[in-house]
Amino acid sequence: MAITVSARYPGLSPQLYDEVVATLDLDANPPIGAILHLVGEGQDGLQVTEIWRTEQAFQAFHDRFQQALQFRGYLALPTVEVAPLHNLFAVEMETIERMGAVSLPATYAGAAL
Repeated sequence: MAITVSARYPGLSPQLYDEVVATLDLDANPPIGAILHLVGEGQDGLQVTEIWRTEQAFQAFHDRFQQALQFRGYLALPTVEVAPLHNLFAVEMETIERMGAVSLPATYAGAAL
């Protein structure tokens, strides 16, 4: 069953997030089971919202992501909420499809959209 994940990373800067994502090479080697990954800036850090095919797929990637953050000195633990996906509504699906699967941090690191 597909799930939604909402995670708050207190004190995580966009710059550190971008560095970690670039080193994980997610564009060339996306995590199995990932459907959607969104990141927004909150008052005290970053807010991550995701959709995964299964909770096991999410947990495997989450562990990998946490290790990469810890390797770079980010030791705070995120607040994570997991819930079954009830609905996915994307008004401009064509826009999302045109954007492709390349992440913005990869774009900053030199990958082309």
